[in-house]
Amino acid sequence: MSETSSILKFIISYRYAALFPLACIEGPIVALAVGFLVHLGYLSFVPAFIVLLLGDFIPDSIYYYIGRFGNKEKLLKKYDTKSKLISRHFPYLERVWQKNTWKTMFVCKLAYGLSTPLLILAGLVRVSYFKFICRSVVVTIFNYGLLMLLGYYLGESYGKAIPYVKDVGIIIAVIAIIFAVLYFLVQKYIANKVVEKIEI
Repeated sequence: MSETSSILKFIISYRYAALFPLACIEGPIVALAVGFLVHLGYLSFVPAFIVLLLGDFIPDSIYYYIGRFGNKEKLLKKYDTKSKLISRHFPYLERVWQKNTWKTMFVCKLAYGLSTPLLILAGLVRVSYFKFICRSVVVTIFNYGLLMLLGYYLGESYGKAIPYVKDVGIIIAVIAIIFAVLYFLVQKYIANKVVEKIEI
């Protein structure tokens, strides 16, 4: 629990500067924690939300341009899944990115283990950057907005529990573990569905 308390102290001490690198690494879980801290008064909603969006926007753009200007064979060798799912179904995935960009972006953001290769693939198949980033931002706004609201209301529940539980680190740790497990299971489920659909 001391590690969790240290992370919280880090965010509280450095505030928005601490959020950006954390959001780049694991935005969804950070968004939940940010909502919690907004309710407790350590952060303000709008600046925190903007930093979270930047922490998603910048890595997505980097992945896109890696695909846009990288070598196709080398990128597929480095970033493709163990089963070579993307290289084996490249024409199909290219059509999906071009014709169903909204749906593909939504799945891409939630599919565990496929997100990075699919983002790079968008650049490889020359999806318009404007189209790509607009959909990325909209999906992220929806996703992070819901997660921050969930964290905010969990913070409200914590406020009611203060007389019974004094250590905020314990609360955050329990919430983070439960959320991480649930989020991981959802990502795995979506990724499996994507694989099943591609393999058919």
